[in-house]
Amino acid sequence: MPSPDNLLAFDALARAGSFTAAADLLDCHKSLVSARVKALERELGAVLVLRSTRKVALTEAGERLRPHAARLRETMAQARMAVDQTQSDLAGPLTISTTSSLAQYVLGPALSEMAALYPELQLSLQVNNRLQDPVADVLDFCLRSARSHTVHDESLVARLAGYASENLYASPAYLARHPAIRQPSDLAAHRLLVMESEQRDGLLLKKGEQLLRQPVGAQLYLNDYPLRADLALTGHGITLLADYAVARHLQSGELVRVLPDWHCDYWPIYLVHPFRTPLSRKYQTFIDFVLPRVAAALPDNRVQPDSDGRASNTR
Repeated sequence: MPSPDNLLAFDALARAGSFTAAADLLDCHKSLVSARVKALERELGAVLVLRSTRKVALTEAGERLRPHAARLRETMAQARMAVDQTQSDLAGPLTISTTSSLAQYVLGPALSEMAALYPELQLSLQVNNRLQDPVADVLDFCLRSARSHTVHDESLVARLAGYASENLYASPAYLARHPAIRQPSDLAAHRLLVMESEQRDGLLLKKGEQLLRQPVGAQLYLNDYPLRADLALTGHGITLLADYAVARHLQSGELVRVLPDWHCDYWPIYLVHPFRTPLSRKYQTFIDFVLPRVAAALPDNRVQPDSDGRASNTR
């Protein structure tokens, strides 16, 4: 298989008629053009050029090769144009993955707004609570919680969107029917909707420097925020919810904070994507549009979204 670089050097020589002029076409030294043409002759086992002190002439083999070398140059130019168009277009597919709760309360509304603004984009949202690798799973972006895992992969970029926290909530109707809750130990007399690990290990509660694990008894284990929120709204018990899942319910008075002086979990949210430079216009537009909207949807934001950084630097 002849070298593409050698074929392109031969094409330039065939068009220009001399090694000096061919070097000008390729913006290189004429000795490099000469070396590549000689290498091509060795690869093909044929003399392609007759050299003289003033100019060069193509042999019969060189004339037959000439249109093939020209087509290679045209194909390379078309390939560059296709890539350039991809880099500059605001069109085509973008696949994003996130958890069910972040999809419903945070990312879904932002993507709907973006789809209306950029109709040429084809946005695909995959809702999946398992950890996904953007490279292995062929994803453009993941909105990822660092609560359950840490991003440290040199092939990925993790952009900090903000922070989320998790606390105890219930409906006013539920609280009106049950004993008052003034301290963590009062939770023992209430129905809690939690994950199995929270029942097994107890609820980790923090108040200033005070830290305790409150044992809880539960009959119903749930690891889905939308379902937890629905059951709490209809008065089925007290549950742990992320702040982004309850913001509108707190404003409407449908839910209230239980033990407001005590805090539960707290974790960062990252927008993760494969490390690519330069970023295409489509990628950069997505980041610039979605990242501030995700940040605004996280009520417990304590920092502003950071600049581009490798995932290993965002632990």
